[in-house]
Amino acid sequence: MASRYGREIGVLRSLAQGVEIRPAVPSHQITQEFLRNERIALARLDGEKLIVIRQAAGDAFTDLSESLVKRSPAMERGTIFANVRTELLKTLAVYTGRDPSSIGVDDVASLHTHFDRWFRQLAARRRVFVPCVISPWAAPRFSIGPAIFVHVDEAARSEFYPPAGDVLGRDGFDRMLGLMRDNRANWLACVSVEGCEHERAEEIGALAADLAIVALQLSIPLAWGTRTMGRLDARRGAAERRTLSESDGYYNAGWSKREAGVSIGTGTLTDILQKTAPTIAAAGRCVVSFATGQFRLPDLERAWCDAAYWLHEALVEAIDAIAMAKLETALEVLLRAENASGSQARMEAILATFYGLNPDDTVTSETATTAKQFARGIVGDRSRILHGTWSTLNTRLALSRSGMEEFAIAVIRRAALELAIYADTTAPKDDIGAFLTWVKARSEPTTP
Repeated sequence: MASRYGREIGVLRSLAQGVEIRPAVPSHQITQEFLRNERIALARLDGEKLIVIRQAAGDAFTDLSESLVKRSPAMERGTIFANVRTELLKTLAVYTGRDPSSIGVDDVASLHTHFDRWFRQLAARRRVFVPCVISPWAAPRFSIGPAIFVHVDEAARSEFYPPAGDVLGRDGFDRMLGLMRDNRANWLACVSVEGCEHERAEEIGALAADLAIVALQLSIPLAWGTRTMGRLDARRGAAERRTLSESDGYYNAGWSKREAGVSIGTGTLTDILQKTAPTIAAAGRCVVSFATGQFRLPDLERAWCDAAYWLHEALVEAIDAIAMAKLETALEVLLRAENASGSQARMEAILATFYGLNPDDTVTSETATTAKQFARGIVGDRSRILHGTWSTLNTRLALSRSGMEEFAIAVIRRAALELAIYADTTAPKDDIGAFLTWVKARSEPTTP
């Protein structure tokens, strides 16, 4: 037991020398300048006292915080790290003035027991409600993974609406519906999240709603207004755009509609969901894994969710250079590339696996660009933008944004579909190399 806790005992002894109780001060006085002048790493008001960690013990506090979280996968997933640090700082108050040499195995075990109990009291199954902008038109409710989407007009009549006796619950729900109507956010995502504290559940629920919307972006053409689909409180821009410029006394005014899903007419959404059911189901399964924390293939499914989120951010990005960097990042995290040379190799692997293209094959019959050149161009553009070799605001990209968007959407959609099948094979290996090899072998025609 002592050897198991050896490192944590040492860290806790260091913290015992660095924790201190001081008289409380007004909260507005606890600024970075105050902490710096007082040589304090962290400070927390607790009633009539101020618990502080001196600068010399700051690294030890961080080490112990990370050790506690990593020791419990459930707590690592289900808590906000800042809340763990706040609870730890409060807990360490009992070590003020304690002789470090008296700290041993029992103290560390007691600390672990405390955090196990603390997390169990906070963790619960929760339903998170997320206002979303998908389409202005009414349609029957639909589900993507753990998210049930209901139209704003149905929400108050649904099973999600608080019962008559819950006055505060109804007030909160009604205020949310009012906000949605004021902002033309006509869809409410109801997301089930397992085993999380309140703040973390809301965070995971919001991200799960985003990922569920990516399933729609993979299934519906961008021209139908999918690029600005997302949460109400996410970065989307206005529902319409007006421009105005003047030259030599003449004014030029412009107007364009930017509302999400405006081209998806009444009855169309249901038809789309039916026709793209395999994509919706495959993407939804990855979102279920994310929301519940119960992954079939943790590395591959997490990589897909990360890639899908980068794609989601890229589609709504206003600046082409930044959008291109995000699109390439989406593909890079999907394949877990670790460096620039690895990025190009992974990009070539995508072309070989999903499109059957060798490095010297031309990408299409209309171009002389080879698969190797295409891969190098994608990686090179991103590298130059992020490292400042090219101006972010004045860049002429070698590849078109629309072409890169179509490519990224196709790859991430195909990856979801293949992953759904791969996960059900006998003893699938949770490794991107093994997955790509399997996909490529499955795609190759069989020899008679």
